[in-house]
Formats: sequence, C-alpha cells, structure tokens
Amino acid sequence: MTDALGHRAVFSVVLPATNAITEPEMAALRTPGVSNQTFRFPFPGRPQNLDDLITWMGPAITSALDCQPDRIIVAFSTEFLPDGFEIASQLREYVEGIVKRPTTMASEAVPEALKALRAENIGIVTPYPPETNRNVRSYFTELGFNVSNIIGITRTDRGRIDTARISEAEVRNAIGEIDAAEVDAIVQTGTAMICAGFSADLEKRHGKPVVAVNAATYWMALRRHGISDQLGGYGKLLEEY
Repeated sequence: MTDALGHRAVFSVVLPATNAITEPEMAALRTPGVSNQTFRFPFPGRPQNLDDLITWMGPAITSALDCQPDRIIVAFSTEFLPDGFEIASQLREYVEGIVKRPTTMASEAVPEALKALRAENIGIVTPYPPETNRNVRSYFTELGFNVSNIIGITRTDRGRIDTARISEAEVRNAIGEIDAAEVDAIVQTGTAMICAGFSADLEKRHGKPVVAVNAATYWMALRRHGISDQLGGYGKLLEEY
C-alpha cells in the first residue's frame, strides 16, 4: 500500500543482518515517490540448504509485511550454493506463499538484466573462494550464459561481514582481470559487495555493460512495478532499459 512518502510504491527489502552494502546502495537508487523499508534476518554462516534459509528468513519476511508494502525485494542471491538455481526457485515459491504480493528476487535479477542487454558471454567478479565460484559458474551456465572468466575476492581472515569491507579498488582490479575481448558484459555478484555506485565509470573504462547485483535487483523491482524512470550514473541498465 502506498503512503505519504512512497506514493508510487513501498518496497520492503529483506536482507541478511551482516549485509552492510545493499541498504545504502538501494537508497541511492531510490527514485522519487518510492520508499524502501529494510528488514534483516540473522545470518550465522553459510546455509546448507533451503531449510536453513527458511528458518533464518521467515520471521523477517513476516515482519516485512507490517508496513503493508506494494512489493517485497529479497536481496539475497543463491548462485553461490550447490543447486543454487533450484534453491532460488523454491525460495521464491516460499516467499510468495507468505507475502501474497509481487516479489523481486536478487537471484533472478542479474540473469534478467543480461537478457535485456542481450549479453551471452560474461565475466564474473564475486566475493567467494574458488570452490564456491564453481557453483556460481554452474548457475549461470545452467541459465544459458557462457562464463568466460570468473574471479573471487577473498581473504584468509574472512569473517561474516568481511564482504562489506572489500574496497572499490579491489573490485575495480578484479574486473580488470576478468575482462576480455570476448566478454559481452561484466557481472558482479554477492549483494554485500560494493559495485553499483561506480558501475557507470567501469562501463566507460571497459566499453561494455557492467551488471552489479544490487543495481540489477532494484532495476528489476522498478520495471516490474511499472516505474520506468531512467537513472543516470549507475550504468546502461538503469539509463536505457
């Protein structure tokens, strides 16, 4: 239900308690008349299966309905998990069964953005170690994309909020490493890793679209909600599509 500040839409954004990046990135992307309300769920470690996610996420999803939002955004992506594609589908079914209203999933946003951009060959930057990146590669390959290269920005002293400490310079350097002539678009996954705010500059530098997961998720929420405002400074996706 719209309200005094969100007279076009109220979005409830559900995300892990350890994610310190998505909320400010989506706040910067907010268009006039749209209100973002954030609801967090505990994230004690890597989930082993869908049941873990449901246990952690359930109360936050229920609370996200209290402000009577027009749309739910799940700012958590499952591409890093084994069988991430199947889990994403099951998670959507679970969330929609509770909220009974339009839902935007981060897991679906990047593939949707790549399709809009007509990109087939992609390079990916993640905050994950090599063994987890194998799951990410499989996720996008299963969706029909060719993953030319993938690199993860990781540290040996990694903690639960360490992804939010990855710097802009580290992301830029990693993107420089995975870019190649055959790459149609550059993808950044991991909703707790910074990228949206400098996507446009990266596009100028590399001469191709950069799809940052938080920007793609918010873009998908806006467009599916019938809001077509074009937003400059965040890359081709939000400026032209």
